[in-house]
Amino acid sequence: MMISLGALVLLSIVILRITNGFLMTDYVMLESKVKLQAVSVAASIIEEATGKAFDEFSVDTTVIVTNLNNLTLNLGPEVGEDYKTFNDFDDFNGLSFNTEDTAISRNPFQGMFSDYFDINCVVGYVNSNNPDVYVPNRTWHKKLTVMVTSGVMGNTAYKAFPDTIVMSVIQSNFAF
Repeated sequence: MMISLGALVLLSIVILRITNGFLMTDYVMLESKVKLQAVSVAASIIEEATGKAFDEFSVDTTVIVTNLNNLTLNLGPEVGEDYKTFNDFDDFNGLSFNTEDTAISRNPFQGMFSDYFDINCVVGYVNSNNPDVYVPNRTWHKKLTVMVTSGVMGNTAYKAFPDTIVMSVIQSNFAF
């Protein structure tokens, strides 16, 4: 009787350990998949932004901006512009949405079934000798930082806040 009871306890422990291993493997795979999708979302936004004109005043390709004072001082979309009609790099400043949000026009990230992502973008002028710090004055260099967060990424009992994928790109305009 005691041998049977001991065997059942031992079998229960083995089953619990195996189940725990499967659960941890599934969680790691899901988190990896979501992080990869977050990197893809950030890369897509960066690719889209870098395909736009450097500044509102250089959207017309026949105009060559040669003076820093001719560049936009207030970064962000112009009046009446939305995500669908962004035409220059700094329009992405202040762009913030959730992939679950269907109200944003032309949300290209709808239907990502692993998780929903919160996307926040910041664009600012930077100096070429210290591109990590945004500066208040106009320069020939603008930096876009895209932050993508998800409830799944790093959201465990050990972490109070989920992980954030942060990717940046600098776009420069050279006038000669």
